[in-house]
Amino acid sequence: MDSRRDFIKKAALLSGAAGLPNVIPMSIQKAMAIEADPGSTFHDAEHVVILMQENRSFDHMFGKLKGVRGFNDPRTFTLPDQNKVWLQKDNEGKTYAPFHVDINKTKITWQGGLPHSWSDQLAARNNGKYDKWVPVKSLMCLGYYDRTDIPFYYSMAEAFTICDHNFCSSLTGTTPNRLFFWTGNIRPELNGSSVAAVNNSQAESRDNAFVDWDTFPEVLEDNGIDWKIYQNEIWTADLQGDNVDDWLGNYGDNAIEYVKRYNVKLAAYFRKNGDHTNKPPLTAAQVTEKYNKLSVREKNLIDKAFASNINAPFNYLELAPFTFTNDEGHEETVNIPKNDIFYQFRNDVDNGKLPTVSWLVAPQRFSDHTSSPLYGTWYVSEALDILTKNPEIWKKTVFILTYDENDGYFDHIPPYVVPKPNDPASGKVSEGISVDADYELKKDSPIGLGYRVPMIIASPWSKGGYVNSQVFDHTSTLMFLENILSKKTGKKIRSNKISSWRRVICGDLTSAFRPSTGMASGAPTPLKREEVVTGIQNAKNKPAQVKPNPLSKAEIASGTYLPQQERGTSKACALPYQLFAECNLNEAGTSVELYLAAGKGNFGQKTLPVGAPFNVYTTNLYKGQPGKTWAYAVKNGDKITDHLTLQNFGDGQYNLCVSAPNGFFREFKGNKNDPSLKVNCRYELNGFLTKKPSGNIELILENESDQDLKLNITDNAYKSSNTKSLSLSSKSKKTLIVDLHGSSGWYDFTIQQEGNNIFSKQYAGHVETGEDSITDPYMGGVI
Repeated sequence: MDSRRDFIKKAALLSGAAGLPNVIPMSIQKAMAIEADPGSTFHDAEHVVILMQENRSFDHMFGKLKGVRGFNDPRTFTLPDQNKVWLQKDNEGKTYAPFHVDINKTKITWQGGLPHSWSDQLAARNNGKYDKWVPVKSLMCLGYYDRTDIPFYYSMAEAFTICDHNFCSSLTGTTPNRLFFWTGNIRPELNGSSVAAVNNSQAESRDNAFVDWDTFPEVLEDNGIDWKIYQNEIWTADLQGDNVDDWLGNYGDNAIEYVKRYNVKLAAYFRKNGDHTNKPPLTAAQVTEKYNKLSVREKNLIDKAFASNINAPFNYLELAPFTFTNDEGHEETVNIPKNDIFYQFRNDVDNGKLPTVSWLVAPQRFSDHTSSPLYGTWYVSEALDILTKNPEIWKKTVFILTYDENDGYFDHIPPYVVPKPNDPASGKVSEGISVDADYELKKDSPIGLGYRVPMIIASPWSKGGYVNSQVFDHTSTLMFLENILSKKTGKKIRSNKISSWRRVICGDLTSAFRPSTGMASGAPTPLKREEVVTGIQNAKNKPAQVKPNPLSKAEIASGTYLPQQERGTSKACALPYQLFAECNLNEAGTSVELYLAAGKGNFGQKTLPVGAPFNVYTTNLYKGQPGKTWAYAVKNGDKITDHLTLQNFGDGQYNLCVSAPNGFFREFKGNKNDPSLKVNCRYELNGFLTKKPSGNIELILENESDQDLKLNITDNAYKSSNTKSLSLSSKSKKTLIVDLHGSSGWYDFTIQQEGNNIFSKQYAGHVETGEDSITDPYMGGVI
């Protein structure tokens, strides 16, 4: 039996849920201490290593983290019942809010996962109404972790850059999202008639269900760029023995196994062991004979996509008993991998053979999937340890940690989706954007984006505890590879499977990086060994996580139901957004004119402007029904105008809310009696030759009527001196500068007509200048 010291030494293997971080933070410390060459940028990276873990929503893991758009988000979606998005009801009408699930005091990590298939992901979204989470996913969907539960992940986020607008690609489960991750899409052709693989069962090698279209590793292969997908062993092998597949397979998370042209059943495992999955079974010699008939390119696709530890100098498919004394003083034994599941990856790094692009695929037990206890922190930590062992490797490496989907866990930001093709009543997109590939006609639903999931980008050019709030999805990683590899090779590296809509609304991750200063950075404080209290195995003996009671009317009215996010701000990445939204009645007073735009930007060379998605919804009835939403996407430098009939709104009173990335929010209210007031809320530009945003708002107010107007402008959040009253003479115009230097470019103000309690225009968000800033101080509770 292992001694207590041995147990603690090995405890990293069983860590994650209870923390056990005595060794783990050292991987972060090493990564923080290694500097790239001064003045170098991410384009100088020679290696990109990507790890996609399983089934966690952003709010579930990081809703409490300081600085991110989490539980303190001040401008959230309003549900059809007029409650804020946090207040989700069950089928009996009882109301619940997000609640803490305690890894350290309960056995929550052993209590399994939640529904997360195509059908129930759509059902929770409920056509944009976003109010069926609890009935569809169960009350446990509202559970979240905090820093005490997953200290390693919080430390990693604060050491590098966390992306709080990273969405999974589709409203589906694992396989479709991972097909997006490696191929850019889930259908053979970018059109609506091509069958979309929205269910896991449509791509499953064990059932001989394969898809076949171009993939990104092929782009790398055909351009002479070295790549490899590492796993201990592949899913298709169907490893036999108690828990062997759970600890030593890849849980089916390498979706390339399901792409027909990769010939997974000719992989090294089958060439050595024969194919027992075939009917009739094939011998090793028969499999090898098939393999030998392939071209060099076909062999390369197999060997690089399904790189395993089959050539290790030990039995790489063996478990060994690990015995320890639990908290109650009793001996327990669990079978864990006997040998190094990172062997081939570790060997390539140590011997200078790490490819330009690498993907890591963890076994089920280390994947963070909810069907298994949360052992995944060790896997992430070990990957970092391997990469940082040689500073010369790490100083030229980008490590991307992301998650495939949300499981069934709630996230409060409704994902940006496509409007229905040829249905302007569902929204609009800029000319040249096709939405066909991202809509599934059989279910009459957008395919994506899916819900927010965590992403942390670790590298010498992304450290420092930044928050990035540009919209990303799984195809963003492919677009990042396109960017960095095109510049490095001088060739046009480009996937032909990423839709035009995704290329407009999803960034390429480059806004997460900054040039290296060559200066040493701070590191997280390592936790002491004596703080190691329990292991995951001990959690089995703890009480089950208790579900919360429904909220009373008094609790809802008090607003005290929400968890409190950590106080303070974080450093914020410069974002490439310059967004606009205005709303007015037409001259006849019969329709509401909605104007959306994405500016070309005046950021200089550091930040190139991009297009953006907009979610629009009304809190009023629309055509007699609650919860109407519209989806828009605007290309950089373009604008969209939509016309909504006033009579379609309940009582002829419109209420339109517009939300876009990084807290951009507008709310427009009125009716046929609106004043003839035109507002242009834009960004003040300074400079003689080169005009750049000053960080302030320029507010142009124009009275088009024959009557004088009295207006009140109210600062809703930032305690500035921008609250004021003013008179606007008939047929006149005034320009005001809203000074935002005291709030680091953040604003939230409302314009109202004196004596008119129906008409108002609210403007909130952040002014981007092309320079780094801080996260929302109002959200952080410091204003």
